[in-house]
Amino acid sequence: MASGSLPRIVRASGCAAAVALASPGATRAADTAGFPDLRDPPTFVSQDRTLTANLTATAQDVTIGPVTFPGIVYNGTYAAPVLRVWPGDRMLVRINNDLAEPTNIHYHGIHTSPLGNSDNIHIVVPPNGSFLYSVAIPDHQPPGLYLYHAHLHGLSENQVMSGLSGALMVEGFTQQFPALEGITERLMVLKEYDFPDSDDPITDGQLHGRLLTVNGEPAVTIAMRPHETQLWHLGNMSADFIIHLALPNHHFRIIGEDGVARLNERVTDVLDLEPAGRMEVLVDAGDAGRYDLIAKSVLTGSDRVRVMGHVAVAGEPARPVTTLAVFPPREDLRSARIDATRTISFTQDNDTEQYFINGKKYDHDRIDVRIPLGATEEWIVRNDSDDFHEFHIHQVHFQVIAINNEPVAFDGYRDVVRVPERGSVTIRMAFTDPRIVGTFVYHCHVLKHEDKGMMGNAEVYDPAAAPRHTFLPNVLLRFVKLFRGNENVLPYTYCGL
Repeated sequence: MASGSLPRIVRASGCAAAVALASPGATRAADTAGFPDLRDPPTFVSQDRTLTANLTATAQDVTIGPVTFPGIVYNGTYAAPVLRVWPGDRMLVRINNDLAEPTNIHYHGIHTSPLGNSDNIHIVVPPNGSFLYSVAIPDHQPPGLYLYHAHLHGLSENQVMSGLSGALMVEGFTQQFPALEGITERLMVLKEYDFPDSDDPITDGQLHGRLLTVNGEPAVTIAMRPHETQLWHLGNMSADFIIHLALPNHHFRIIGEDGVARLNERVTDVLDLEPAGRMEVLVDAGDAGRYDLIAKSVLTGSDRVRVMGHVAVAGEPARPVTTLAVFPPREDLRSARIDATRTISFTQDNDTEQYFINGKKYDHDRIDVRIPLGATEEWIVRNDSDDFHEFHIHQVHFQVIAINNEPVAFDGYRDVVRVPERGSVTIRMAFTDPRIVGTFVYHCHVLKHEDKGMMGNAEVYDPAAAPRHTFLPNVLLRFVKLFRGNENVLPYTYCGL
């Protein structure tokens, strides 16, 4: 979708399923809901330690449930292909850009180099251009659910919301838990599309201006046996919104977050999935029956819920997986020596819709933070506004130490975290991996905020190495800003050279 254009809303004829709304207390799905079985999107799988994938970004109409809208998709599918790799593999991903605007790809959560043709978000793939990424998955990459998505500053919100995001699965999560051997695993790619103001009774009335999907469907059926335990890999691959999931009469046992196994189980009735947030959860089926999987609070401050599908429980009872007793060990950074402490402050101007970090809007040519290789740092991330903000940094995970200055127990690592309104989150990160040398970014993962300035550049440098530039301005590619006439789209470099 070109910037500034409005979605063309069309009633879809003969659609397989309508979007269902329910009252807050609903626990069973309507008998007439013809939800398709949950299926993975098209998938690329690594072979001989290499994943080879061709992704073509195109603008095309997308029909989901009762509406058609102009999407921007990889390989013709709104859910986007799944990339499946193992620790130690290499991904060779060619992006073919058939759009009328530039694009690129970020490999969210992967501990790999930010330079050259690796996970370098300073790369620009121009219209009608093509680029081959070569991304090494390190042997020590935690197995779990990650994602890839468009990340060209100034264009990221629209491209991701329109479809340019997908699942990246690093295999081997269950191998960390012997009790999970042979368990049924489910992948759920959750997306939310936001429509502008519309008089259409479907989009404005039934959808309340938002379309939620699971693997590209408005609602799905998940089959389980009575008392069976399944492992669900859930990822919010939306641009801006939190998705609150619930399965009434059931609990979620969270055992992994943001691709990393936790140190314990956290049991909850509602999963709060922030933009780019992922969770690995165990779900224990109840008695035979049909149960709604719902998204709560479709609108901020509303008690309306959206039926995302149903869990159909039938067949012979199964033996559930009891509470896990053993979790993979992790280094606790609470006892680490801290080499530097920094304050990162999120602020905004509501009148002009501008967003800042430490009072500055993003500048491609400015290094905001320089970090020597080998350092462990503590960052105090502040939200000095009444808006929702979420911190993310590329290339590394972090440990949450405190929220609003109140210490929190060590339960694992994250790569996105919500920063409370008028509050703070204290995190610690170890910049000790020699692969992670170069320039990468940190930002609010509400992509509207990132596009409008809430991002900074961090450079990790090796004090023992000769100075070098990790990216150089390329005059020929300053067309990115001129192309759109958009002050938020700043100059990029090609290939990061």
